[in-house]
Amino acid sequence: MNTNSQPHCSAVNAGGPAVQSVQVGRFAKVKAIEPLTSTAAPSRAKVIEYSKNRAMLRVGRYLPAGTVVQLHLDGEFLLWKVFCCIPTGNSYHIGIELIDGFSNR
Repeated sequence: MNTNSQPHCSAVNAGGPAVQSVQVGRFAKVKAIEPLTSTAAPSRAKVIEYSKNRAMLRVGRYLPAGTVVQLHLDGEFLLWKVFCCIPTGNSYHIGIELIDGFSNR
């Protein structure tokens, strides 16, 4: 029985094996793709977990599930969709999954 009242989701457990080329703790940039914020610069994000099709990032603002984001990491950017957003003090952990058809891997 889970007595933890804090919601939890993991990018690695559901997304397959971890990808060794992306190091946990690295910084990336994330940008929400929506009409009101699409002209804003990407925000800084920290990689918490990373697998082939899913990742967990620490970001500075709430992003609702379903939000499409660009992730700028290692000189490339891919489109991902937010599947969870968990408040963690003064930041948020967002779980994102790669959108099929937009990967160049």
